[in-house]
Amino acid sequence: IGMTSSSLMANIAYPMQGYWTPATPFDSKIMSSGAFFPLQDTIGLYPSETSEALFEIARSFRYVADEGRAYWQTPEETQAKRSGDCEDTAVWLYVQLKKNGYDSARLVIGRYRSVDRGFHVWVTLTGNDGRTFILDPTKQKRTWAISDSSEKYYKPVYSFDGFNRYRHSA
Repeated sequence: IGMTSSSLMANIAYPMQGYWTPATPFDSKIMSSGAFFPLQDTIGLYPSETSEALFEIARSFRYVADEGRAYWQTPEETQAKRSGDCEDTAVWLYVQLKKNGYDSARLVIGRYRSVDRGFHVWVTLTGNDGRTFILDPTKQKRTWAISDSSEKYYKPVYSFDGFNRYRHSA
């Protein structure tokens, strides 16, 4: 993406910003994973890294699907295991971005493809030029500008900025 934390403006809207909502069906999982209020622990696992470097680390984690009931790992669990499913690697990446000063990062829950019935989790990051990028370490080998992605893919339903929840029309 070619961005550093200093080159991002805080709280820039993601093109499909969504509407603030007081709660989502994912709140308990988000809370237990550590994605809400990600800066409470000020010690980063990978401090002073670029968004590209953090994305590559997240991509290096082995994909392991949950067995039975969906469990959202904490970033520390994902780091220790060096594995997880889409929400585990996305939460790890999201928290690392926040700890490295990327204020415009959002954790997004939605549909990878518009025809999918199940949910997928990824991260978005908006640069100071207003362009928003999709960071999906479980499905993509590189970051994608939302403007370069087909409308058939990456349909957000909910997103989180660390403090607020948003509902999107998906």
